[in-house]
Amino acid sequence: MKMINFNSLVIFIFLFGINNGANTNDPETTGKVEAITENPFDFDEENVQTLVEDAIDWAHNIFLVMRTPDHKDRSDVVQNVPFTLFPSPFPREMFKEAVDVAKAMSLLYFRVSRDFEFLKMVYKDVRETDVSIRNYMKICEEVYNEGIKQPVSIYLQRSDYMVHVKEDGAEKKFELKQIEVNGGSIGGANGIPPRIAEIHARTLAKACMPNLPEDVLPRSKEARSASASMLLTAWNKFNNPKAIIVSLVLKDRSKWHFCKRFDEYEIDRITKNRVKIVYLSISEAVQMLRMDEDFTLRLEGKPKSPSLFYELSISKKVQQVLTLPGMVERFFPDPNEAPMVQGIRKTFARMWGLENDDQETREIIADAIAHPERYVLKPNQEGGGKNFWEKELADKLRTLTPKQRAAFILMERLNPLVVQNYLIWPMEKAIYSDVVTEVGVYTYCVYNTKDGTLVHYTQPGQMNRTKLASSNEGGISAGTGVFDSLYLY
Repeated sequence: MKMINFNSLVIFIFLFGINNGANTNDPETTGKVEAITENPFDFDEENVQTLVEDAIDWAHNIFLVMRTPDHKDRSDVVQNVPFTLFPSPFPREMFKEAVDVAKAMSLLYFRVSRDFEFLKMVYKDVRETDVSIRNYMKICEEVYNEGIKQPVSIYLQRSDYMVHVKEDGAEKKFELKQIEVNGGSIGGANGIPPRIAEIHARTLAKACMPNLPEDVLPRSKEARSASASMLLTAWNKFNNPKAIIVSLVLKDRSKWHFCKRFDEYEIDRITKNRVKIVYLSISEAVQMLRMDEDFTLRLEGKPKSPSLFYELSISKKVQQVLTLPGMVERFFPDPNEAPMVQGIRKTFARMWGLENDDQETREIIADAIAHPERYVLKPNQEGGGKNFWEKELADKLRTLTPKQRAAFILMERLNPLVVQNYLIWPMEKAIYSDVVTEVGVYTYCVYNTKDGTLVHYTQPGQMNRTKLASSNEGGISAGTGVFDSLYLY
């Protein structure tokens, strides 16, 4: 482990407050901090290792654990979830911007999901080469023509942001930029964020910085029971005391087994075991649930999360189309909602669709091939880890036909704010490195899809993910990212 003295660690991790004379929205002042403790902690290798071991033990004691890769079918063999040793520094103004725009962003994607003509326009070219999109759109068209049979729909959303450092000559400034929007099954929602903050509060206290207020170390305490409460809201709207909640899981065996059980236990606690949850794998669902003649699974008349309309609304392609002139405005026609439009558009990075064969598209493709370090090529599919970077990006663009290009978008490559932290993965030695943090803001809603009204809304906090600055991808499940909390400055 790299030896870090006290002063350098304070400079890079902001453990002891920001210099009062610093401009906290200016990258040039990032890291200029002063210790405010009379007894500074000695960050030598031995003391840091003691903190790491204590944090891992504490993680096990507060159930921040997951099954191991070799024993995904066993709950008696566990390891800690990956996390940072300290909360990562994050500009307070950028955090506030992400929180403030959350409700407008949730409303935007709900309204997109209700505009089937818009979805048909978005996927007109994509469906020609993407079989899944073609099938999904076919199902949606049938449902749309038949009419919505269950208006209550659950929208669990997480919008991910990064701090982009914009350089204009000698001048630099921070900008909040949206990376993507996730819906339905959104990782980390099940009580993990507040427990990560709990670990960090303990670690900071041991490093002579106890009792940090909420506006410095956000706890996201509401996240613990938020998804369970949202499911119960929809269950109550269904108005059938014998109704059960069916949870479809992709795999029978998952290292995140405890996360999926967490909501069940919260529902049991809240309802005193009145509501039953049944877990079915996709293969079990095929065997046990009613199927249509074309073997398409439908749960007619039942509230769903996510609905297929919503799933189609949060794709990379929709995200790109919304950056075009007039597209966000389409969903906010009321002049009183103009501030929402401005807040949403402010977070957009530059994106380009590739389906056209016009001069503008040919020029942007040529520039991306010549300068791939300036772009990210993203496929429309969800799941993460499928993006193309640098040489692979250029090679991919050379091989795609015009029709195949419709299933991809180009996005400008951001210049993220880089800080330093210790990263702790299970069964590995903690490493101290340059890191980049993403903030994912949760919004949980129950909407009436027939009349467009909001039945219930809550904003239960955020999940923060941190990756090595040298890594292109930052997925926790993929093993390149870790859970984090924020130190706001």
